[in-house]
Amino acid sequence: MSLLRRTLILAVLASGLLLGGAGPASAHPALVSSSPGAGYAVTDAPRELVLSFNEPVSLPSRPVTLQVAGGSPVEVRVVVDGPTVRATPTRTLAVGAYELAYRVVGSDGDLIAGQLAFGVATPVGAVGAAAAGGSGAQGVQTGTTLLRALLFLGLALGLGGGYLAWRVDSATGGLSGVRPLLRSGSLLALAGALGLLAAVGGPSRLLETAGSPGIGRLLAAQVVLLILAAAVAGRGRARAVVATLPLLVVVALEGARAHPSEVDGFGGALLTMTHLVAGALWLGGLVHVLRLVAAWRDRPKAMRVAVRVYGRSAVVLVVLVAVTGTVSALVLLPSAQDWTGTAYGRLLLVKISVFALGLLAAALARARLQRRTAAAAPPTRLLGRAAGVEAALLAAVVLAAATITSLTPARLVPASSLLAAPVGPTVRVAERVHQVSVSAVASQGRVELRADAPDDGRPLRIDLTAQQRTPAGRTVRLALTSCGPACWTGPVDWATGGNDLLLQVDAGRWQAGGTSLPVTWPVTPAPGLLARVQTAMGARTSIDTVETVTSGFGVVLPSRSRRTGKDFLSAQPWNDGGATDAVLVGGGGRRALLFALPALGYHFTMVLDASDRIVSERIVTPNHLLTRQYSYP
Repeated sequence: MSLLRRTLILAVLASGLLLGGAGPASAHPALVSSSPGAGYAVTDAPRELVLSFNEPVSLPSRPVTLQVAGGSPVEVRVVVDGPTVRATPTRTLAVGAYELAYRVVGSDGDLIAGQLAFGVATPVGAVGAAAAGGSGAQGVQTGTTLLRALLFLGLALGLGGGYLAWRVDSATGGLSGVRPLLRSGSLLALAGALGLLAAVGGPSRLLETAGSPGIGRLLAAQVVLLILAAAVAGRGRARAVVATLPLLVVVALEGARAHPSEVDGFGGALLTMTHLVAGALWLGGLVHVLRLVAAWRDRPKAMRVAVRVYGRSAVVLVVLVAVTGTVSALVLLPSAQDWTGTAYGRLLLVKISVFALGLLAAALARARLQRRTAAAAPPTRLLGRAAGVEAALLAAVVLAAATITSLTPARLVPASSLLAAPVGPTVRVAERVHQVSVSAVASQGRVELRADAPDDGRPLRIDLTAQQRTPAGRTVRLALTSCGPACWTGPVDWATGGNDLLLQVDAGRWQAGGTSLPVTWPVTPAPGLLARVQTAMGARTSIDTVETVTSGFGVVLPSRSRRTGKDFLSAQPWNDGGATDAVLVGGGGRRALLFALPALGYHFTMVLDASDRIVSERIVTPNHLLTRQYSYP
């Protein structure tokens, strides 16, 4: 088997094993509540994060991880007390969106893993100030920036040096010069990737981090690929070509995790890959030219050929870098405010300025070189100085690019950094729109809307518009702003009585359309009513249930069952706690109790009789609508 074939097989196997998805976690035990609540923004940074399960649990290694949404990790100290897990952040959580992932083991040995999002938000009156402040809680991480710069520089030395060496060899007939820095570049990039992997989970947990989903496995795959590249690199063109392949796969992985891919899926990833490859060939080729200038001082004709080959390549590469960089920037920062009003935009302007300065320096150096160069021999010192200035400016561009990757564009910060936390009593309502579920969190002067579509692994953009219809029949269009993927928020002047939120949802390949969500204002909290429902239902010796389930792909025929009150309660997800925002709508013998289980994304509407028994029930989940009718023989 050829060296090329063996290396390709090893690279594919290594990447597949490390990036392969994990199987689904067991559904038992179950998370019943969290503090802060899943999907909530709170105005005071929580000193402790609390997860409550429906049975006592024990902790495996790294049971709770916390990170700024899409960004840097936050260290937490974790303790368990029966069914309650408490995680204490080691630093105060700044304003922003956060992602919490948990893994616990039940009494029967079952492992459950899951995640939830919450936010630390500004008070209502300070939303404008928060929006002007930048990209949320995420700041530039100096260590991460340097490690990513090391990774980029290593890839550039390996890819760019190998590419220019091949071009120069072809132009000079294989004249002996200097070997490309394929192995050195791979090792340099490997040091950066290992450092980034250690930064994610800590130096003592490299293997555990490498096996964790998401960024851990991606970095681990890069480490394996870079080890392969360093091992294969050596003398001979065939080995150089084979060593280049894992480096290109590393670039592809970088493109897949970059910000443009979050906005435009495969198109964004391809854009980033092209940008990275062009930049790497430019910088690495320039470094290789500098090395050839030093090695060929006594071979002026060969030196001239090398410089000419690099110059022609650089023109194409500069155009590619400029075009792909411009398109990526416009995708991530579509408005002028995004450029000047966020840390990400301002840093991108710095990168563009350094890039433009590099182009100007290169153009001036080439013009001076043409004026000073005699036909017989180019001035070596001047040539080296000009190329050195260009290389230094390109290195500054790499450092700026690495710094940018430690920030998240404002449009990709998924909620809460610009959200105002709910004020006063809150009501949660939801509805199913064909194949999509929509929900609303209505609070004083504000509404937050979310949409959930089936997850088929492909990027999806959901658009939503909303109007408020007051009890008097007046229709007002709501001015909504994005609070993350499939999340919108805006001010609402709730009228006294029954308001309707008229929604129009477009979910691309999933069937959606128009619907309405009823919001009765002012809210009447009912904190003890669900407990009374539990008592009334648990006391029944026989409960008949007729249930219909729909997911938007078709209606399941009604099913009938008869259970005791005790068995009924044991099957209810709200029986173990976790219900929030319980409110009462109506009165007398036809009251409706509304509440939610944010940890699961469930929304309940129960119609009750005068004895607190459930007459009928609607449950909207992220993927289903359940309707139930109850009778008591």
